[in-house]
Amino acid sequence: MGWGSEESKNNQLPDYDNIFPIEIKKVPFLGEIACGEPIFANEERESYVLAGTNINADFCLKARGDSMTGARIYDGDIVFIREQSMVENGEIAAVIIDDEATLKRVYYEKEKNKLYLQAENPKYPPLSYEGEELDHIRILGKAIIFQSDVI
Repeated sequence: MGWGSEESKNNQLPDYDNIFPIEIKKVPFLGEIACGEPIFANEERESYVLAGTNINADFCLKARGDSMTGARIYDGDIVFIREQSMVENGEIAAVIIDDEATLKRVYYEKEKNKLYLQAENPKYPPLSYEGEELDHIRILGKAIIFQSDVI
């Protein structure tokens, strides 16, 4: 196995063209986000999740619930979010409604001044907001990738 070889003593690995070093960074973990009924938004910036440097996320959240299973986001998955105040129609976003956070697909109807938050599970009806209700909604950012445990 080479334990006694000169190579292992120098902590050198052979140089291969097709093997690249894994580069990681810390992404702030802010807590949980509802995938079902919205839950209280609590920012905890003491924890981090390690991710590849190719993931362009500002923070991550742990999914709670089953409303996004059609998008393959399950209870316990880590969802990486890129901070932005607007998303395109049909994109999945972390959204704050008053003091509660939820993860949903976002749809706008500009001509009606309406916002719809659509679950990816048919057992959850869309959430609809219009007029002054829109003053209580803030998009935290776009979901760009998720991480699941493999069992």
